[in-house]
Amino acid sequence: MLAWTTLLLQTFTLASAAALDNDNAFISCLKAGGSNSSVVLTPSSATYDVSATANWNTRIRYDPAAIVYPKAISDVQKYVRCGAKFNIPVVGRSGGHSYALFGVGGQDGSLVIDVSNMTSFSISASGSAKFQTGNKLGDIAQKLWDNGKRALPHGTCPYVGSGGHTAFGGFGPYSRVAGLLHDRVTSAQVVLADGTLATASATKNKDLFWALRGAGASYGIVTEWTFATLPAPPVVISYKVDYTAVALSPTQVRDLMEKWQQIALGAPDEMSVICTIGKLWLNNGTSIFLEYRGTYYGAKDRFDSLTANWKSILSPGNFTSVVNDWYGGLVAISGPLAVNGTEMQVPMFAKSWFAKKPVTTAQWTSLFECLGTDGLAFDGYWYIETDRYGGGVAKQAADATAFAHRDAMMGFQLVSLSLPGPFPPDGIAFLDGALRALEPNPKAAYVNYVDPTLTPAQWKQQYYGSHYKRLSSIKRAVDPHNVFRFPQSIGLSS
Repeated sequence: MLAWTTLLLQTFTLASAAALDNDNAFISCLKAGGSNSSVVLTPSSATYDVSATANWNTRIRYDPAAIVYPKAISDVQKYVRCGAKFNIPVVGRSGGHSYALFGVGGQDGSLVIDVSNMTSFSISASGSAKFQTGNKLGDIAQKLWDNGKRALPHGTCPYVGSGGHTAFGGFGPYSRVAGLLHDRVTSAQVVLADGTLATASATKNKDLFWALRGAGASYGIVTEWTFATLPAPPVVISYKVDYTAVALSPTQVRDLMEKWQQIALGAPDEMSVICTIGKLWLNNGTSIFLEYRGTYYGAKDRFDSLTANWKSILSPGNFTSVVNDWYGGLVAISGPLAVNGTEMQVPMFAKSWFAKKPVTTAQWTSLFECLGTDGLAFDGYWYIETDRYGGGVAKQAADATAFAHRDAMMGFQLVSLSLPGPFPPDGIAFLDGALRALEPNPKAAYVNYVDPTLTPAQWKQQYYGSHYKRLSSIKRAVDPHNVFRFPQSIGLSS
């Protein structure tokens, strides 16, 4: 018995020593060569914890095997080769806004390639703009405005990274005019699983180019996007209808949401239409908060004609509008574009849903029965943001990119959170119930609002639909050893 125990102990000791040697060799690989200003953080580094938790969502935490900060493309290539050599999952982090923390792996033990130091930018006389993926959306908006007053259809949070936002779609207020952000991409520079640098475009690596625009993180580290920018619209009208001065019942909010839907579905493409409802700190959580907001990209007299009856239809809301230029319109909906400060972090969870048909009265009623009871009793805060899709998004062919929901009429984002304090224990179950209240629904979701609780069968269908088979085929071709992997990455098997 003693001999057997001794043998087991020796075997365990040898295995532990081998694992330690492998870990040391992996770190040595990362630190060998590279540019002078690149940074490698390991769990023993003084700033490792700060970097590992530099994510918007604090509900969950994962501990990477290492976090690296390349300064040059050659650094990215070296780091990818090290991850592949030692079979460490490799992920990229551009802004740290992945709701499921896939930017730090979505699991322990990944190699995180944080591209935040790679922020070069250039723009040609024709408006073709090259952005390294360390640029955040606020950076992109500011640089385009400062260099010829150019525009792109991106999201509204300045701190969101351009890497993931572009790769998975990139919807924003201007999308009903100009499509998704990745619809404006003309080429991508990407480091592949073998460490080589490739260019993907409509004429080079065409299948890869298609996959990068919809599921990019599964195929490589995109270091640079090239965009076909647009002249910024000269007149931008920012509008809002708020109900902060009124305590609305759930039934009143339901009725107003039905009216909002009628307005949204009839709105011209040059109008973005957004609705936010929730139990938020704005009213101390005692009633349901409601706000409509959006942007009109056109003349003031046309806007006035379109909204002439809003005050009566949306009563008792306070309807206001302001005429801006493009930059003023961005600030009106996003706040300051500068991203040189510290962003607030929150413990949160999200789900999403694409409505392919108008929401019925029965669905609205079911939803607000849930929100009026479970929602107001919920020990935390929540909000539901609804965006009108269509327009420039729908004008692209269904398979133009790997984004699978060109036919969406509206997109819903459901979020539960806590400010301040720990995440409520029923925060996930509450949102599950709210989404169930909208049954029947097409089970279609937006991967930029990633939900880590979905099963493999669910997320493959809800995010990618019929595109998943082609995505998997491209994965086998460019990453046959599954170097770039995380819990919801495209798999080798379809």
